[in-house]
Amino acid sequence: MRLRMGALGLSSLGVHVVATVDAVGPEVVGFAPGDRVAMREPESRAGFQRVVSERDLIGIPKDVGFDDAAAFLAQGLVARTILKQLHSVGRGNRIAVLPDPSGAHRLVEAWARHLGATVVAEGDSAAIDVVIGAQDYRAAERWKYGHGLAQLAASDVFRVMREGAFDSVGVSRHPLSDAARVHADVESGRVTGPVVLLPGTGELAA
Repeated sequence: MRLRMGALGLSSLGVHVVATVDAVGPEVVGFAPGDRVAMREPESRAGFQRVVSERDLIGIPKDVGFDDAAAFLAQGLVARTILKQLHSVGRGNRIAVLPDPSGAHRLVEAWARHLGATVVAEGDSAAIDVVIGAQDYRAAERWKYGHGLAQLAASDVFRVMREGAFDSVGVSRHPLSDAARVHADVESGRVTGPVVLLPGTGELAA
């Protein structure tokens, strides 16, 4: 499958690409030209593979923007794994969310509130049901979804995104031409996600 870049998402979790399918080979059955997709870039630096396998891709709904998908999908999957797989957080729960260098804690807090939970400070004197800390973030980053389950998990992220769960989470947007500087800021911890690189017109096919 050949892709046309839409945006790149950067964080300490890696580089994530959102793109449009430009062309498909004869053996591709899951996608068609014009479909919108996301994938993790195997390189640690901001880059873009034009030709990929369909098994590496997650479909993006047409009502989710490229920059939002790039900004929120990777950290959203971490948040979903923590709140739904590692813990079962819902209405009425009181949770403490410790910060994480990836910035995923912002999405954990936002999604938890969306589920009806109350986010409190770790030292709050009232009872706390769940404390989400470093071990949860690392476990969520290592969590492996099979291909079909990854699409289902991503669909859950896109659903809460459309419902406005992440509207309060700030996104830092930059032109693709600033990739080296922005990546250095992410690697050094001066900037935590969500960070998005947006290509200019002349870079869309690069």
